[in-house]
Formats: sequence, structure tokens, C-alpha cells
Amino acid sequence: MVKLYRPPPAEQIYESYLPGKYIGYTVASYFTDRFSYLSREEWVDRLLDGRITVNGERVHPDSLLKEHDYIVTRMGVREEPPADRTLDVVYEDDSIRVFNKGAPLAVHPSGRYFKNSLTEILKAAYPDETPRPVQRLDALTTGLVVFAKSKEVATHLMREFEQNRVDKEYLALVEGLPSQKVFVVDAPVGKVQGAARAVGYQTRNPKEAVTHFEAMSSLNGRTLLKACPRSGRTNQIRVHLASVGLPVVNDPVYGQRTDDTHRYGLHAHRLHFNGIDGEIDLQAPWPEHFQDYWDAIEN
Repeated sequence: MVKLYRPPPAEQIYESYLPGKYIGYTVASYFTDRFSYLSREEWVDRLLDGRITVNGERVHPDSLLKEHDYIVTRMGVREEPPADRTLDVVYEDDSIRVFNKGAPLAVHPSGRYFKNSLTEILKAAYPDETPRPVQRLDALTTGLVVFAKSKEVATHLMREFEQNRVDKEYLALVEGLPSQKVFVVDAPVGKVQGAARAVGYQTRNPKEAVTHFEAMSSLNGRTLLKACPRSGRTNQIRVHLASVGLPVVNDPVYGQRTDDTHRYGLHAHRLHFNGIDGEIDLQAPWPEHFQDYWDAIEN
């Protein structure tokens, strides 16, 4: 059993420079769009209270943001959820380092997580490097996450992911039995209340999303699926599976939390991509609670 770590309560202060795509946004719109775990009203309250500054100055919620603006956000003293902080390196060369991420563990400081995020852990483990993750994994998703060792490599790999030139294969343990062994979910994913997503054009800012699924084995009312997303929308696999009545096991947002404490049902199993120096094909061992389902494939 992995021992989870809960850091002591501490003030959470986020510092960043404005990403280029948000130039021209109002401050309130920037926070609402990028950090949707709080409502617009809650971000406005923080701006008016002076807990958010831009270039060291208090700003009105309707102030326009400019290139290179330096933003500091003070979220107050908070207690973080426990996390699996195990650093499991599955591959490393001169340009990248790849981890088999545990769960729960966020990649970036966000929402409830700050010190219990992979980037913060790596700052302590590799103090002479800047952590540069090139793709996203949800806090409750285990598996492969790639970090670049330079800006050049990060730019290259982020472009590969954004333009869907990376082959991604996940293993998903779901509640229920699919009606077909092989099936495709082709449904746009957009925002609904808060940070949650759903399918359908009635959602906010829906974007095309396609995921291919294959049933591998079933035991006790649950099924192990292979999932291959053909687009990279936030929460795409979890949302698509919930939309067809097959929620990921122990998913508190799109399914329901179960008694399988810290045993989650989504694992980034394989990545195949073009690195700086050629093709790279990696696999991450699945969590131990997947093993019975994997053994059943062979029987």
C-alpha cells in the first residue's frame, strides 16, 4: 500500500507570467476561463480584496492584460489533500524525463493541490532544473507523464501533443459491461458547471472529441477497456465513458466515489511520439488492482 503524504497547512501563493493566448483578456475573464474551479464572482471577490496583483499592483476586474504581465495570486492558508508523491522514472535521456505518476497527484499546482503537485515535487528533487510538463494528466489518473529538460524540447513536444501526432493508449477500469467489444464515442466535449465537462453542443465552448475503445476483459460487473483518444480534450476519456453509461471506477466527478480507497480506474499506459532525436515508445506498468483483469485476458 502506497503511503500518502499530507503537507501541513500553508499559504498558497501562485506566481506566473501571462500566457500569450490570454493577451487582451480582462483579469476576471482570464481567471474564470483558465481556472474554472472557482466561479467568476469568486475571482472578482479576490481581485477586489487585493489578493491578486498584476505587476505588483491591485487591479480592477475589468482591467485588460498585456504581454509579459506578472501575476501573483494569494489563495490564503489551506490544507491540501493527501497525495502519492512517489517518483517513478520509467525513461530518461538528455532531453526528457518520463514518470509513471501515482494518484492522487496533480501535475500542476491548481485547485486544492499546491505542494502536493508533481511540478513542486520535482523542484525539490531536481533543484537545478525547471519542471516542464508537456502534457496533462488528471490528479486521479496514473501513468505516463513527460517532462522536457529544455524550452526547445518542451516547445517541440507540446506541439506534437497539441497537433495530435502522439499515439496515446490508456487502460480504463469502468463500472458496467459494454454492449460491443469495440466501439467509438464521437461527441464534442464542453464545459458545464464549474470545471466539469460534458458531451453535446449545448455545453459551453464544445470542441470535437473522438475516443476509440476496446473491451479487454470483464469481472464482477466491471470491465477493463483500452482507450485511444484521437483528440486531447480535458477529461475526454472520463466524460466519454460516463456519457455511454460506463463511468471510470472511483471517479468522484463523472461517476461515484467507491470504497476502493485511492484505487482509481484510469491509467496512461503507452505513449509513442517523435522526440528531438527520433521515435520514442514507452509503457508504464498498470496499477496492481488492474492485474486480475489483465490476467483474465489470457484465460
